[in-house]
Amino acid sequence: MNKQFLGWIVGVFVLFPIFVFLYNKITVSKNDGAKYLNLYIDKISKIDLQIPVSDINSPIYMKTDFDHYRRGASGIGFKGLSGEIQYITFFETIESKYFRIYLFDTNYQSYANFESVIEKKKITGWVNQEDLKNPNYGTKEKPIPVFNFKGVGEPIRYDSENEGSVNGYKNLEPTDQQFKHNVLRYLTYIMPKEEFKKRFEKTNE
Repeated sequence: MNKQFLGWIVGVFVLFPIFVFLYNKITVSKNDGAKYLNLYIDKISKIDLQIPVSDINSPIYMKTDFDHYRRGASGIGFKGLSGEIQYITFFETIESKYFRIYLFDTNYQSYANFESVIEKKKITGWVNQEDLKNPNYGTKEKPIPVFNFKGVGEPIRYDSENEGSVNGYKNLEPTDQQFKHNVLRYLTYIMPKEEFKKRFEKTNE
């Protein structure tokens, strides 16, 4: 075995994994969301919510935003360092609280019509009851997370003949798989570390 090949082996199987570990340790903030996923989901229940208009000139309106979360490198490289988040924040007049619908790692293009489709609709939202009852949640700065939704009366969908459409409609409601993915990503990457420790780790020591 020549020195060049030996150096390649050491670099790929020793130095690179160490570098990836240190890179993720320094740059990525993660909770052990998978460990407490079922505990959090068990406290999620349904609630009816009224979506306001999307007109920013209205005193009560919804706002769509796009963001990224850093999920780190893997042992095979740096592809997919970050994930995508689309969310809609709105004030709900019946509950008199702010809510935020989270959609993680969805195709932005698929949800291009989301805002116009969902405005003024009544939906059933999946929310954690501890979040709903917590006085620290429900503000503009800390909205109550919504991880899944279904339209009340009719599905949240729009007319479309594109790929993935069924009977001339494109359904925008999350699947059960997407619902669990939304919760897992929220617990792992979005919930502040101190809050995560207080709610899960310290109470389960």
